[in-house]
Amino acid sequence: MHTIQINDDTYTLPESWDELTPKQLLYLVKLTKSDIPVEQVKVYMMLYCLKAHVCRHKKIFKEYVRIRIWQESPTVRFYVRRHSYLLHSEEVSMLANLFDFLICSEEDSSLPMRKYYHLTPDLTTTPYPTIHCRLWKFIGPEDQLLDITFEQFMYLQTYLDAMRSDPTKIDHLLACLWHRNKVFDINQLDKDAAILHHLPEDRKILMYWYILGSLSCMANSYPRIFSGEGKGSYGRVFDAQLRLLDSLAQSDMTKKPEIRKGLLLDALYSMDESIRRKEETEESLRNR
Repeated sequence: MHTIQINDDTYTLPESWDELTPKQLLYLVKLTKSDIPVEQVKVYMMLYCLKAHVCRHKKIFKEYVRIRIWQESPTVRFYVRRHSYLLHSEEVSMLANLFDFLICSEEDSSLPMRKYYHLTPDLTTTPYPTIHCRLWKFIGPEDQLLDITFEQFMYLQTYLDAMRSDPTKIDHLLACLWHRNKVFDINQLDKDAAILHHLPEDRKILMYWYILGSLSCMANSYPRIFSGEGKGSYGRVFDAQLRLLDSLAQSDMTKKPEIRKGLLLDALYSMDESIRRKEETEESLRNR
């Protein structure tokens, strides 16, 4: 967390996606659905995380901006203290820049010397370990998708691709990770997706951000396996999921069910080691 000091008062602000609370993330979702510029997104997030309100009146405050911050008392429950500060607009902008981690800039290939800005959802902390929808309790994944099975990952990939042409497939995508049973059951996927369809759209977007952030983190951890480079791949790892399964099982049909139900991380580690040994062998042959 960032620690900032305004006059003699100390406050904290998040310095990464994983330090944002679910409530703060939902507010960010609402901001992204509006038409406000990127720079204003950072200002609004700074004010929201500080529980602050801003007021600018040229005749009264002249070149200053007045900020009021509401702070809960550490000793008295529900008692709120209000602090007011006069800051220059440059100081407000400097505080807003602490949220640069939300934004990524890239060169616009169609227009040289021009950049475009977009959000980079690097969220790897699950926002909803459990979630309730239509009186049903759904069990979600751990942080960074550490506990999902290889089978879940296969269907996750399938519905990520399907969402490119049909965004409504997000319900099935979420049902790959959030399920009513203690363990994932592909036979219940359609029913789970039908129930999750009733979740608020903002929550779905937040859960989708978590998936993208976790897959991006996974891609960075296993660069030999994941196709594409950097954070743009978002988990598009295998061109053919069944071929991968066959490769891991070494074409042994009796091993495939076990691999499907096994942890994804175990499968990724096995593949990474296999690729590493192959690269070492090829390097050794070239050096002869």
